[in-house]
Amino acid sequence: MEIKGFHIIIDAFNCKSSILNDAKELENQLNLTAERLEMTVLNRYFYSFQPYGVTGTLVLSTSHMSIHTWPEKNYAAIDIYTCGTKNPFLEVQNVLNFLGADYAVVHDVSRGEEYIANPSVRIIRKNGGS
Repeated sequence: MEIKGFHIIIDAFNCKSSILNDAKELENQLNLTAERLEMTVLNRYFYSFQPYGVTGTLVLSTSHMSIHTWPEKNYAAIDIYTCGTKNPFLEVQNVLNFLGADYAVVHDVSRGEEYIANPSVRIIRKNGGS
């Protein structure tokens, strides 16, 4: 089993608060993301806080995906980590479009290597601009 992995950490800003408070839609979107990246979902758990906010996790055969939302701040924190063959960065724009994010700070980190170059950090704006 290969230990090399891809880890995408997303701080999404100015998202649509109604989406950030909808656990079922967030779960559906993360499932679609896993499907497009050919990841196998082993388990899932999503929890809605009162009065607002969601935390959710997909346990994958190749690692995990998680989301934590603050609808009152229009903010979401998302992690996509896999030791699979597809780089999850391919799905960042789809996730941001779904959330309605105006912009995001995205960290792209290589995992499982003894000597890792500095992670890349990008600001991605609405409609794919950097």
